[in-house]
Amino acid sequence: MDVSVVLPIYNERDNLIPLLDEIAAVLGRMGKRFEIIAVDDGSRDGSDEVLRQAVAERAYLKVIFFRRNAGQSAAFDAGFQAASGALVVTMDADRQNDPGDIPLLVAKLDEGFDLVTGWRKNRKDGLLLRKVPSRIANFIIRKLTGAEIHDLGCSLKIYRKQVTDELRLYGEMHRFIAVLADGMGARVGEVVVNHRPRVAGHSKYGLLRTFKVMLDMTTIWFMRRYQTKPIYVFGGLGVLMVLVGFGLSAFVLYEKIGEGTWVHRNPLFLIAVTCFLMGVQSIGTGILAELIVRAHFESQEKTAYAIAARAGFPPQA
Repeated sequence: MDVSVVLPIYNERDNLIPLLDEIAAVLGRMGKRFEIIAVDDGSRDGSDEVLRQAVAERAYLKVIFFRRNAGQSAAFDAGFQAASGALVVTMDADRQNDPGDIPLLVAKLDEGFDLVTGWRKNRKDGLLLRKVPSRIANFIIRKLTGAEIHDLGCSLKIYRKQVTDELRLYGEMHRFIAVLADGMGARVGEVVVNHRPRVAGHSKYGLLRTFKVMLDMTTIWFMRRYQTKPIYVFGGLGVLMVLVGFGLSAFVLYEKIGEGTWVHRNPLFLIAVTCFLMGVQSIGTGILAELIVRAHFESQEKTAYAIAARAGFPPQA
């Protein structure tokens, strides 16, 4: 199989058949052997019925049905595990991503990249609810992670199978796939793609997602910088709090000796004790996190590094 297309679907009944036929037409013209893996994420609008009928009529279509709505990240993950193509393409099922951009993504990938993501430079979405929050979130994420990607929320991407094999998505992490892949050492590229207005169905986006993105971004920042050394964060904070506690205690002692201020009348003493206890607790948390990290890597025989290639070694069996 040359190309696997992964489609997460949630309540997109009226968009499915036109989109499936459009993808098939594009890949057919490219002369690629392909499959489309549609992942129905617990739809309630009859999308599952449309897919059951479509899979009986289209040999290239494979469908995974979730028992309940699990989110787009889970749908991507299920599609990645089922994909058999050397290249994996992802896109939204709302028909705003243009399948006609797939050849452009493939051409960019052939320049030596492992993942190429689309950039919806001219988005056909609402300004206040979609564009402005997205631009703010993308700017903050670029600054915190160092990943120079303009449009992290674009689902139109192409991957080499080696990348999707290593990715494990949880929660709402699909928005940070490019950042995760970059952290794995993958070469990430970007191309401007066409973005079309929605012609059927309803958007699932709301301002609540912006807050979710901010929380997930904190997780990504921590994993990217301190996944294998959490003691640097918790231990550093702990040492700082302990030093503040000792400093305040010394000042309280100075006030008692020099000015006669009684300890039980000095709120700084309680603050000093609190800082000291928080510091000890933070250091303890860092030690526990270090033990958990080691158990995670060693129990699954994982490493904290990724090997891109080998040379000079005998062939592996």
